[in-house]
Amino acid sequence: MRNMKKAALILGCMLLVGGCAKAQSTSVESSAASTVQSEVSTEAKSVESSEAAQGEKTIKDARGREVTIKLPVKTAYYPYYYENLLTICGEDIFEKITCTSVYDTEHYSKTMWDIMMEKTPGFKDMQDVGSTIKDNFDTEKLISLKPDVAIFANYQYDNIGENNIKAIEAAGIPVIFIDYTDLSEEAHYESTRVLGEIFGKEERAQELIDNYKTKMEEIRKVAATIPEEDKKTVYIEIRFNSDNFKEYGKTYGNHMMGMLAKEAGAINIYEGIYEKDGDAEPEYIFSKNPYAIFLEGGNFTGENMVSIKTGYTTDEATTQETLNQLISARDGWDQLDAVKEKRVYALDNDIMRTLHDYVLIEYIGKALYPETFKDFDPVKEQKEFLEKYVPQFPADSTFMTQWEGK
Repeated sequence: MRNMKKAALILGCMLLVGGCAKAQSTSVESSAASTVQSEVSTEAKSVESSEAAQGEKTIKDARGREVTIKLPVKTAYYPYYYENLLTICGEDIFEKITCTSVYDTEHYSKTMWDIMMEKTPGFKDMQDVGSTIKDNFDTEKLISLKPDVAIFANYQYDNIGENNIKAIEAAGIPVIFIDYTDLSEEAHYESTRVLGEIFGKEERAQELIDNYKTKMEEIRKVAATIPEEDKKTVYIEIRFNSDNFKEYGKTYGNHMMGMLAKEAGAINIYEGIYEKDGDAEPEYIFSKNPYAIFLEGGNFTGENMVSIKTGYTTDEATTQETLNQLISARDGWDQLDAVKEKRVYALDNDIMRTLHDYVLIEYIGKALYPETFKDFDPVKEQKEFLEKYVPQFPADSTFMTQWEGK
């Protein structure tokens, strides 16, 4: 009843202002009354929804910890996975993120950072509390900022340690973990559910989970039809922190892009050699002579960041130029079958860990088995996803492409 009185008072003020501003005809007044009545109903529902969102909520995080938080959450520490947060919670969500770890995104996803600085409300106001990657995370500063909740990525756990976690919790700040770096479906779903629960976006979170599940079911259905004897071998390389293309980067076992390639029906030449990742060895690559080569790119920054250029604002010509530079710099690569047949591809590293990273599986699958994956259009799906969920980012950039040759 109190809420309806409040809504009626708001309605009275609106009518007074509207009446003083401009005279209306009978038909328009009737229409306005109907509209205002609808607004009263909406206002009442909004108040009820707001009240329903208040109180305490216990959430099971990505580490299986049960954490109780107070709703609504108005301020938070959030470390990374910015695109996912925007995708789940909308473009205004960073008005609630009061502190972050700047290095983790600015250094590895510079273009995304710059776009968000320009276009995302609240983004410029975030305070930096250091990075676990740089080993300078400032727990005391985080505590002094008093966020309603501290949302950590699982990759930060070992560096932060239980003692610091307990100190943050003792200061009255609940600590919740998410994990998109694991790249497993389960971790994606859990992390998305958690963020939806924290910020009151459960329906949108479920919509994204359902979409991901559907895509993975479709992928697995066709990948299962590939005979074992027809599976193609691949070499995957991720490179950053190097000042030249001649030097080889890292590669994966059944981890990150290696895991996605396996889902696409590929045989990764380094699976079984490394559990997660390790140095790529040219002699081994030549001995295996892989059917295709996938080179991860991005918008890495720093003095030693000569890399394949892909991602937001990158055009096709720029990606092709960096592919040419790498292939020309590698001694003997012109003798590899993958290079001879132009089966060399660039894949954007930043797509991994997102709620649409299934497009990478589709792209790898289509590159290796075009007939099997003929009904998939990963480039189109990538563009449509970005346009729907994160329209502030340029969807017409180059994220996945095939080397055109010299």
